[in-house]
Amino acid sequence: MNQSDKNQSDKNLLLERHVYGRENSLIESYISIGPSEMKEEIGLSDKEWRSIFDYLVFENNLLHKVINENLEFFLDNYIKYGASHVRDIFDINEDRYDMIWSISFDFIAIAHEGLLYHVMQHRDRYVNTLKVRGSDFVRKVLGIWGEKYDEHWGKVLDLLLNATCEDMCAERNFEHGLQAFSYHMNGHRIHRPLVKSDILKRGLV
Repeated sequence: MNQSDKNQSDKNLLLERHVYGRENSLIESYISIGPSEMKEEIGLSDKEWRSIFDYLVFENNLLHKVINENLEFFLDNYIKYGASHVRDIFDINEDRYDMIWSISFDFIAIAHEGLLYHVMQHRDRYVNTLKVRGSDFVRKVLGIWGEKYDEHWGKVLDLLLNATCEDMCAERNFEHGLQAFSYHMNGHRIHRPLVKSDILKRGLV
């Protein structure tokens, strides 16, 4: 038996011992006590836990079930900190989790409009990034790269365009206000020759 076969055999024994037939109860434990305590409670090494976690993620839709049970928490974290932060919470930053993560992302960002709330909360940052790095970069940062998200990218662009217009109007109004104030003060200022001012007269005495 080569090393690859041995690893797969060890993994199968691990799943038989701790997982098969207990998937729902394990997911409930994950939701109620979290992964660290759950790993300690079962008595697993990091490698063993990762095998069980991957099985629950890829075969039993763990991410979606956890997010669905704690939607407000994950939606709030996504809006405040973005998709990368939510992936950090689950520890699923490796590329192999991209496909399964996309399902959870669509649930949080699209189905519950987290994307628009996230962009609104950080619009100044995204407006500046759009100016400096361009639209393709912003789409990739937001995780909405691809034809599937074109409609949602259009809504994001509308938000950023409105923010830019608001900033331009605010800046223009500020400049106009300064000009109006300057004209107003100049119109009310008393212009007297220095030689006739009381101060100058007292200085010459």
